[in-house]
Amino acid sequence: MTSRRRGLLVLTATLALSGCGGSSFADSVPALAQDQTPTDQVRTGVDGIAADSTRYLGGTQVAEYWVGLDGERICLVQSLRATQVLGSSCTDAEEFRRSGLAVTTTSGATSATGLLVPEGLDPADAAGDEEWVAVSDNLFAPAGEGEPTAPPG
Repeated sequence: MTSRRRGLLVLTATLALSGCGGSSFADSVPALAQDQTPTDQVRTGVDGIAADSTRYLGGTQVAEYWVGLDGERICLVQSLRATQVLGSSCTDAEEFRRSGLAVTTTSGATSATGLLVPEGLDPADAAGDEEWVAVSDNLFAPAGEGEPTAPPG
């Protein structure tokens, strides 16, 4: 067997073994399929979330958001702009595809909520009647938390 074929075989086996984790979440949240950039790295580690899996999704006037993976779970990480306090929430693939993933973080008088939904799921179906604003693909925030902002520079 040539080394090229052997490499292809190893790559195919690796992708097959990872079927439940990162690759299936990348189908639901395309940002996970992108190469990681410095902006994608959460400024401090979050327990359990693989540092090389995080991708920046965007922010509002109140918070910034990253998606990441914790083993076989997808996680939404939130950083409150005013306090730099981090919050996160994780769920498995089945629950995520059914109802998305929300995180709410509060510090003092500052509070924010983010909603991550898989491709094809309407945020209203995941979180009820609240009015949601698209922060980026797959990420929504309550309309009262302000308009989306540019990524950190």
